[in-house]
Amino acid sequence: MKSTEIREGVRFRNHISIILEQTGAVIAAIIVIVITQLVQSADEIADMDFSFITGRGFLILLGVMALLALTLIVQALVWARTYISIDESAIVIEKGRVNKKKNTIGIRNISNINLEQNLIEMLFGTCKVKLDTNSRSTADSTDVKIVLKKSDALWFQQEVTRKMEEAAGDGSMTGISGYNGESTDSVYLAVREPEDYDVHAGIADILQHGFFSISILSVSLFLLAIAGTIISVAEVLGQTDLMASLAGAAAGILVAVFIILSTLWDTVKDFVRYYGFRAKRLGDKIYIKYGFFKRVEYTIPVDKIQALKVRQSFLARIGRRYMAEIVNVGMGDDQEEQHSFLVLYCTQEQLREKLSLLLPEFATSVEQPVDRLPASVWAAWSVPAAVYILFVAAGAFICSALAGSEYRLYIWLAAAALILFLLTGMILKYRTAGVGADDRYLKIAGGYFAKQYLSVRYRNIQYAEFTQNFIARVCGLKKGEIHLLASSANTSHGLPYFRGDKDEFIKRKMLDF
Repeated sequence: MKSTEIREGVRFRNHISIILEQTGAVIAAIIVIVITQLVQSADEIADMDFSFITGRGFLILLGVMALLALTLIVQALVWARTYISIDESAIVIEKGRVNKKKNTIGIRNISNINLEQNLIEMLFGTCKVKLDTNSRSTADSTDVKIVLKKSDALWFQQEVTRKMEEAAGDGSMTGISGYNGESTDSVYLAVREPEDYDVHAGIADILQHGFFSISILSVSLFLLAIAGTIISVAEVLGQTDLMASLAGAAAGILVAVFIILSTLWDTVKDFVRYYGFRAKRLGDKIYIKYGFFKRVEYTIPVDKIQALKVRQSFLARIGRRYMAEIVNVGMGDDQEEQHSFLVLYCTQEQLREKLSLLLPEFATSVEQPVDRLPASVWAAWSVPAAVYILFVAAGAFICSALAGSEYRLYIWLAAAALILFLLTGMILKYRTAGVGADDRYLKIAGGYFAKQYLSVRYRNIQYAEFTQNFIARVCGLKKGEIHLLASSANTSHGLPYFRGDKDEFIKRKMLDF
């Protein structure tokens, strides 16, 4: 049943478990410090010698624990003095008592209201409600995060969604306004949950996506971290006083283990992040659900979608696989949600079929051709490349003069490597970059080892800029940049060099509604 405390016009607080979520990083740091201190003081503890209590490390531990206690008190006060309420046309958030702050978010300005549940929230039976607004100034973070009991969170999402529909003049949402104490879960399933999803990802699909998402850089770091740890442990085991050596190296070993686990997670995270991936197009909205350790539910208004990204990792280019993301206002703007997935890695034919079900507005852009960079682009690149090479050579000359003859070979080898990286990047960019423009979409291709396509409808371009250097002008080349209403990671997109009057065509199409 929906809580009687969470209803329209009544002030309510976040669930108290938000205090634990806010202080989780501090608690984890203290656990690491405690373990380190216990390992380093293992001999004293074993001998019932508590002289380590007066040591410097123990005093640091006490200081950190005092900081934790202070943090908990501050977070508890913030929680106790923060109230949320829903009225007819806005969500109101009040903070503080002495220096009172009141934030009013108009229902009409909300672009997305989504649900998320991490491990701590699963344990407490709570759920995070995330609201975003149509604002470029706040596009890099979720505007409002509210932690509520799952049933209250579902009701809150439904109530705000209903008001959003009413504010937009669309009365298609039915059933919620007649909510009279029914089970929130039943109302949610009847009104919000699609009966069947258009796209399902089974175990084989998740494994395929995880494999093609593997970063070569992450794998390299993982192997290097393992090799470094093995060497360090071997050196420790070679010491005469093994226990003292282990105790002294405890912090270093913990750091090495942390690096290994971090790189391992970065490598395998996509195998578990999109567990149970499902997506459904229903009317003018797309519903997406996925997650194992963190369960997320997105409701995406199609009219908020600014562009479609089709990505290929290095492995995916070899295997001819593609995945799709969306660029829109409000979804995927937190750091941990930089990629707003729509279709997991699959073949080009499967991608087109899934987009036809979920986002037919962009489905035909998959096969839209892209004009590759003209050969004369090498002339336009020659000036900045020459400047770069001159600076590298000058830096190497100065460093070799100051460092002495024994280091000159290494310095010039490093300079040669930097120049080689530049030339390699230019070759890779020449093979991947391009621009396509037809009556419906502007399509931009780019990348080096990986490749990315961005398809955008002209009316969604906020503004465009086009430039030439003097050599590009002689060669008849131009390049540019378009800007979208999205987070900073997606707001600006460069147009590589092109020949002809694509810039005039793009300008005309931007004004053609």
